[in-house]
Amino acid sequence: MKRRIIIICATVITTFSVTGTYLYLTSQQTSAPERTSSMTKKDLPTSKPKDSNQHDKDKKIGSNKENFKLETGFGNKTLEVGRLTGRVSQESVHKNKNFEIKLTNDKTAAAKKKENSKPNNTLPSKVKPGKVNPGKQKPTEEAPIQDINFYDKERVMDPIDAQLESLDIAALEEKEHLVIGADIAKLQNLITTNQLSYKELAGIYLNRIKKHDQNGIMLNAITEINPTIIAEAEQLDNQNESNKPALYGMPVVLKDNIGTITLPTSAGTVALKDWVMEKDAAIVDKLKTNGALILGKTNMSEWAAAMDDGVPNGYSGKKGRSKNPYSSELDPLGSSSGSATAATCDFAAIAIGTETNGSIILPAGAQSVVGFKPSQGLVSNEGIIPLSSRFDTPGPLTRTVTDAYLTTNVLMDEASQTMLSKDALKNKRIGLLSDDESNEETAILKKIKKDLTTAGATVIEGITLEELEQVDADYITLLNADFKRDLNQFLQINRSPMSTLESIIAFNKTNPTRNMKFGQSELVASQNSTMTKQEADNVANELIHITQNELDSVLQNERLDAIVSAGVGGSVKFLAPIAGNPELTIPAGYDTESNQPKSLTFVSKRNTDIALLNMGYAYEQISKNRKSPVLTNQ
Repeated sequence: MKRRIIIICATVITTFSVTGTYLYLTSQQTSAPERTSSMTKKDLPTSKPKDSNQHDKDKKIGSNKENFKLETGFGNKTLEVGRLTGRVSQESVHKNKNFEIKLTNDKTAAAKKKENSKPNNTLPSKVKPGKVNPGKQKPTEEAPIQDINFYDKERVMDPIDAQLESLDIAALEEKEHLVIGADIAKLQNLITTNQLSYKELAGIYLNRIKKHDQNGIMLNAITEINPTIIAEAEQLDNQNESNKPALYGMPVVLKDNIGTITLPTSAGTVALKDWVMEKDAAIVDKLKTNGALILGKTNMSEWAAAMDDGVPNGYSGKKGRSKNPYSSELDPLGSSSGSATAATCDFAAIAIGTETNGSIILPAGAQSVVGFKPSQGLVSNEGIIPLSSRFDTPGPLTRTVTDAYLTTNVLMDEASQTMLSKDALKNKRIGLLSDDESNEETAILKKIKKDLTTAGATVIEGITLEELEQVDADYITLLNADFKRDLNQFLQINRSPMSTLESIIAFNKTNPTRNMKFGQSELVASQNSTMTKQEADNVANELIHITQNELDSVLQNERLDAIVSAGVGGSVKFLAPIAGNPELTIPAGYDTESNQPKSLTFVSKRNTDIALLNMGYAYEQISKNRKSPVLTNQ
């Protein structure tokens, strides 16, 4: 009895001791000053400083402009990821060679995560930890839980389910392996040999979107679905046309700023999410004329990354945040991120994006697809919601260079259908840019140089471009002015329900949690622009002259047929869109630890688009680098 009393007393004393220690440590942790992130906001010049009142307003809607964080539950820590956007600067591409990860204890982040995890706003998804910047941060054994903003699922699922009801899903899934990774030529051959029909092809894509985009790992790349695409595809099957165009019957997805007469066009906004334009964009007319089928629209960085510095790449108020299919921890980049995802995941035969500066090339590199930005002026941007009509350029995102070539021919009304050549790099001088990851003698870079040489090219290393800091600042100021003027004109001509940028800014304030979750400082900066049309034209002409002179002088002085840049960074990817030169990004390999796709971007002289595509094709055929993502929970 005495022994039992002693044991009970000892147990009680131990319990009180442990409890007291826990409460003391907890109070110490709570009272400790909160660590701030070492990451800064996007390194772009701003047209004017913000006042303190505006900064306070920004905080209220969940965006710290000085210290943007992509918050992800990681045990009791916070995952902070540096970001790149579709509107890039020379400084930002240099500073963001890798995606930097940092772990910090942060109870307020956990509270914020809980607050943002309300029904109908977010869907939690468990993801597997991995390395984004190998060597800087070891992975933890504890899997993070991400809050993914995922809006209006039924908007995509209802037309998919309605059309899949008429199809044999088991039969589609049995044939699905024929479609994964297939290029246009293979798809057309499968149909010609009766192994597949256009109806089945469209059905396979719809079923894959249902399984992997709206369910499963929920990539969230698709915003709209054509409710009659199965009927349209069946009609093509019944016509049994001969001498069909290359794109005949091929399902195409369009970035959600490309106008269509049957599907809403929103530029990712809540304000325009139900707006159906009165006519198709010029490039949509061309696609339809050549027999292509419009399958749907793709998610994008809202307003082509012109909403706010704090908006994550691939996020829109209309649909939420899209993800990189190669890893949930990798940035999908913007603003044509949804189009890149659709291409790399076989959600369509072809995807179309738009680029003002980096918006095709960057997501193509981040998601291991071919991205082609044609020379300025060769492809019409009529009917596309503008960021800057003088720079905006539509272009394809595809799984192969050949598919990009076939699509570009249609977009440019190019009658020539000459075959691309594996010998196109023979006796060509290719300059390897040395201001980014090209400096790092990685296994991937070694293979790039070897493949270029094997293809017959002479690789000239150490190519550099001058830093043009004033171009950065003037370019952002110009985009703000262009956006305000061009958008207002576009909305009024096309009889939008919102006729001005000012009315859209006011609309966003009516429900800031959804309409402007990360702020709208860039919209406000554009609205406040006082630059006249003549002043803007003068600035644009000067910027175009400077950038063209810089690229031309390097190409001519070194007698180069093209400049190539490895990885995400590189001044050439900032200068080329301003100068109007064509750009072609091609998969170059994958990081062995993080599975992060690596890319190679070719830039050549203006209006040498076909020659550039030929050189890219020759590299692709030698290197054969691309592999499809594994679409399972990560």
